Amino acid sequence: MTEQNAQMNSHNKVAQALAVSARELAEMLDVSLRQVWRLNSADGKDIRPVSKTTDGWIIGGMPEPRPLYRLPELLARPKERAYVCEGEKAADAATTIGLLATTSPHGCESASKADWRPLAGREVVILPDNDDAGRRYAQDVTSILVKLQPAATVKIVQLPGLPAKGDIYDWLEEHDASEPDSLRATIESLVNAAPMVDASEVIGGPILQCLAEVEPVAVKWLWPERIPLGRITLLVGRPNEGKSFLTTYMAARISTGSPWPDRTECPCGSVMLISAEDDPADTIRPRLDAHCADVRRVHLLSMVRRIEADGERHDVMFTLADLEALETALKLHPDCRLVVVDPIGSFLGGRTDAHRDNEVRAVLAPVAKLAEKYGPAVLVVAHRRKSSGNIADDLALGSRAFTGIARAVWHLARDSEDKSRRLLLPGKNNLAPEGTGLAFTICGEPPAISWEREPVAMSADDALSVENGDERRKPGPKPETRNQAVEWLRDMLKTGPMAAGKIKDEAGEAGYAWRTVQRAKDDLGVKPYRDQFGGAWTWRLPS
Repeated sequence: MTEQNAQMNSHNKVAQALAVSARELAEMLDVSLRQVWRLNSADGKDIRPVSKTTDGWIIGGMPEPRPLYRLPELLARPKERAYVCEGEKAADAATTIGLLATTSPHGCESASKADWRPLAGREVVILPDNDDAGRRYAQDVTSILVKLQPAATVKIVQLPGLPAKGDIYDWLEEHDASEPDSLRATIESLVNAAPMVDASEVIGGPILQCLAEVEPVAVKWLWPERIPLGRITLLVGRPNEGKSFLTTYMAARISTGSPWPDRTECPCGSVMLISAEDDPADTIRPRLDAHCADVRRVHLLSMVRRIEADGERHDVMFTLADLEALETALKLHPDCRLVVVDPIGSFLGGRTDAHRDNEVRAVLAPVAKLAEKYGPAVLVVAHRRKSSGNIADDLALGSRAFTGIARAVWHLARDSEDKSRRLLLPGKNNLAPEGTGLAFTICGEPPAISWEREPVAMSADDALSVENGDERRKPGPKPETRNQAVEWLRDMLKTGPMAAGKIKDEAGEAGYAWRTVQRAKDDLGVKPYRDQFGGAWTWRLPS
């Protein structure tokens, strides 16, 4: 059989399958590589693709990837906005009002089999059919277009008032009394108002936020300029320094809304304790009672209940990997102001290496997100390394990610000259100016914390320098400023004792920083004292 006869034979087979004459078919196929025949009958519609191959015309699709419908128009008008419809009938309808429209061959399930490269870098609008299949097609096409190089910019516009399973063809029929220019203007206004598809929501990728769209807000504080709300704070100290005791004191203050020891405001709310080392009956509850807590607002999260498919229950120890359980607990107590994790090493989960930055961050970053979402401060209690160093924050046991992800770090240590005196000293603070420390003792029966009224002019690094016996490394003002402050303070006290508050006021007028004056106090050996329990502090020179 000659090539010409073979072509004619295939031509006749196609004509017979489509129930048209060979001449009619020849006229329609003369300038085409592909056509789609829609055969309507009493039983519905029958869609039949017709493609040109080297052997002639066949019933069937072209090889993949298949060209887009109306491809010559897309190539001839490269700077125009392109509209993607579902099906050739809908695309043809769109062109009647002047839109540059196309579709992929073989229906809504074959988007991935088309060659979409002619739309790379272009503005594309998808007009989906009003049904689930149409919406899936829109998502399929979008995921392809945003992966092109360069990516297309995509908008999905649902035409208003479409009937179920309707498309742009139905919409235009519904508005057939309107002029084409008016209908095109209506669609273009809908497109201009529609948001652009965020590629990261479809295929993943960078999430960019323009800071011009960010409204500045003030930092919210649990303990002003010491412990922020909605953030992680780290409390570091050796065993038996009083870290857990301090957390129960804090829980008590929050549960009643009582002021902090530096007389700053404390918000009232509930507290969630995640504790592994202290018994709730003989340790935690008595400590709360000793500090006059409203224990109705203090909750212990220690276990998580899991229910198997067969209904069997298992109670397992809580870890920070149980993020869903923690979020549920926060939803149950929307007034939660503080979550204490004590100690952090017990709640990382058995598969987390506390010395690997990436593993620690993988656990704490989601907790930080929960804190930001629901608002409580998260106080993470960590032990201190046995080894020495020059920077206190580096001595937190485990990875540096603990101090890195925390927005504030506090250190609890005993006074080297008075072991009954505990010093709460600042490490880093990303959200407030460098602050002062505080001091307390644990005394009485039942034991409770008793705070000193005066702040401690010392940082955690200062205390570490003293501990290392290296006073030369201790930060402070320049020697001449400090020496002048020593002479000024000596002159202030030479006539007799003076209230610390009065000295602070005089120091401000004289231009001395309060921390500098407190260091001068230490240099002179001044010992603060109270005339009566709970009274104001008084300073006097040693005899």
